[in-house]
Amino acid sequence: MSGPSVSATSTSSSPREQAQPARTGVVIAYSHRERDLLGELQVHLKPLQKAWMLDLWDDLRVAGAAHELRRALAGARVTVLLISPGFLASAFITEHRLPAVLAAQQHPRAAVQCLYMRPAMDAFVEYQFADPNGLQPKSVRISSFYGLNDPMKPLAAFDRRGRAEILAAAADEIIRAAHRAPVMSVGA
Repeated sequence: MSGPSVSATSTSSSPREQAQPARTGVVIAYSHRERDLLGELQVHLKPLQKAWMLDLWDDLRVAGAAHELRRALAGARVTVLLISPGFLASAFITEHRLPAVLAAQQHPRAAVQCLYMRPAMDAFVEYQFADPNGLQPKSVRISSFYGLNDPMKPLAAFDRRGRAEILAAAADEIIRAAHRAPVMSVGA
């Protein structure tokens, strides 16, 4: 994540958890084709940007930086996926297997949220991946993560006022999730 990090104190009593760095910030992953709708969301996320808690990753930034993405995801308290056909068809998904990275999040309070930007039926498809903690293959559906809006009524289906209402509510939820009690990274 660029910029200064936000410090957090641990409420955990486990020495193992206390030795791990606290999860901070929000990572937003999106297709560069969705910059127009991302811009509308960013207006509502100014508090996170001012606190240096927001890191944006698009399918162009990921190229050649998979290790940086893994580090950003491992340290994020909240990961927001801006779901669109371009996002789900990009190398970000197919080559870097974002569903596998997210499904491997070991801490149950590391929030994964989806904001459905445009109709994307691939959100209901099962993505197969090798479980990093076991030998059996696993699968995950993007639609199984917490939805900030209805996948059958994506942002693009609304006029500007309707989008603003959905984005304000989504931003409020993202900000609340980012400010919940600190989460310790496990196995970082």
